[in-house]
Amino acid sequence: MNCNKDSGTNIPADTAATIDITTPITGLSYLNGSNLSITGTIADNDVLATAKVEVRNKTTNAILFQQTDNTGNVGFYRYTWNWTISGITGPTPGNVKIISKDKYGRETSKDIDINFSN
Repeated sequence: MNCNKDSGTNIPADTAATIDITTPITGLSYLNGSNLSITGTIADNDVLATAKVEVRNKTTNAILFQQTDNTGNVGFYRYTWNWTISGITGPTPGNVKIISKDKYGRETSKDIDINFSN
């Protein structure tokens, strides 16, 4: 007699999320004191749990802005984050990274490089 018991730990093979960054635009320069709008979409067949943005100073790796949203267990999420750029005293290379986490805790990320100036 063969008895199979589902332990609840059967996690399907991962299908990585698809992340699209609409804005900001790679390589452009954004001014201190202006609004940086970060928009795009995330799709994941494994159902999203969270979406996060990190904006970093690429030279020092310091986090300039970050925010995490609970996505509500959806397969498609449209994100919009806004940050008033601050703390920039001269030309500064930056990086915007979007990180998604599915309901199993698996992460996918995408990033782009931008520039800041005062």
